[in-house]
Amino acid sequence: MNEELTAGLMASFGMRFLHLRYGTGIPAFLAGMVTSCGPEEGRRDRIVKLPDPDRVVKFNADWYEIATEFGLFAADRSFLVALSPAIDPVFDQAREEAHDWEDPVWWQSMWGLVELADDWDLAGQGAASGILGSGYGHPGFSMSAVDGSVFIVGTVWQDSIGTVVLPKPYRSPTLRGLAHRNMGSRTAAEEEDLIAFLNREHCG
Repeated sequence: MNEELTAGLMASFGMRFLHLRYGTGIPAFLAGMVTSCGPEEGRRDRIVKLPDPDRVVKFNADWYEIATEFGLFAADRSFLVALSPAIDPVFDQAREEAHDWEDPVWWQSMWGLVELADDWDLAGQGAASGILGSGYGHPGFSMSAVDGSVFIVGTVWQDSIGTVVLPKPYRSPTLRGLAHRNMGSRTAAEEEDLIAFLNREHCG
């Protein structure tokens, strides 16, 4: 993971990249799967129509309101953002040229510990950077509270963009099922996080 490149990109949209976090017990790839969960598991959504000219502003406002309400931020406004090494063109090229490109190490997601600056723009500049989406106004990201107590996802639907939140994700039957099914097909570090995630069910 190119941390210098990541830090520079994040600074452009109002996030301070602190460092990568390993051994969190929170599977980064699993956070992106909250869209498979239902409302009976605690999932809540906010959506903004794609044709809305103010969709970036409205999405950002929805995200911040949800993040505040459900406890994404630690006391210093830090939280975790799922990152892919493929944001680095050098890594991406190496993966494309690798003979073992199906090796899970090439597809591993990892957490970056970040702080929110005073001036930020997730759905606009964040999405345009490739870190938090696929283009301006098209967010795509996964986030977690540092303690794993809530997952928040930004995504694009057929005719809208949306923020999805899932509190206490380790209690979700859907995510627990997905965690079990991914055992044996992820990297060793990811599987350690999966085991910790599954063992957390009885911890509150």
